[in-house]
Amino acid sequence: MKKKLILLAMCCMVFGLAACGSKDGKEGDSVLEPIPVEETAQAEETAEAPEKEQAAAQEQAPAQEQAAVQEQAEASSDVLTQEQALEAIKNYCYANNPDLESMAESDDYTIYWDVTTGEADEIVVLYRSYTGAETRYYIDPTSGETYVTELVPGIIDEEQRTEESFNVRDYML
Repeated sequence: MKKKLILLAMCCMVFGLAACGSKDGKEGDSVLEPIPVEETAQAEETAEAPEKEQAAAQEQAPAQEQAAVQEQAEASSDVLTQEQALEAIKNYCYANNPDLESMAESDDYTIYWDVTTGEADEIVVLYRSYTGAETRYYIDPTSGETYVTELVPGIIDEEQRTEESFNVRDYML
């Protein structure tokens, strides 16, 4: 459709400019010569090349989106086990505190992790810090979405939810 409109507009312009010329058509007059149709068609094809590439890219985009959705569905269909969740939380803790790994291996600190299944079939990983704080990571085993609560015995008597949340799948190796 665009080709036809462009061709029609070009023809109208050529004929319109030719009509504005002198009646006798002498050499000295400024009369425009009509452009052959082959040149116009080549110009249109050159102009359409980016449009064709863009259309091809648009056709590929849904396929790429569909592949990404399929990969995500496959990943989310894999339900996390308690062991996977525990390892991912350890990786998360080590990523946020690089010194923690050496502290956990040392006998000088009382650091440990414990994993259980909580209400609503969520995985709960308890991390007991060297400071005595108890941090619990509540993990949805299907999506991997995680939220965090903290309890500091003697200071905070009730478990309080923090603003910290992440996807535990990002920390799986």
